[in-house]
Amino acid sequence: MKINKRSDILEEITHSYFKFLENAKKDKYHFPVMMDICSFDEVKTLNYKDLMEVNKISDLKLQMKIYEMSLSRGIL
Repeated sequence: MKINKRSDILEEITHSYFKFLENAKKDKYHFPVMMDICSFDEVKTLNYKDLMEVNKISDLKLQMKIYEMSLSRGIL
């Protein structure tokens, strides 16, 4: 019974975490700041093409962190 509860809680937290990440990725101005790629002041000065490039880099950094977390915890 406790195992099922823990499993359900872990599944809910994981779902919530990835939902948060998807919403954060949609925010083109705050996502690079959250990923520590650049400051908000720097983001505000970027043209659209550069902003999309910075977001691409932010997304790659996020993917790398997710893989590192998964591998370090033996989740995969």
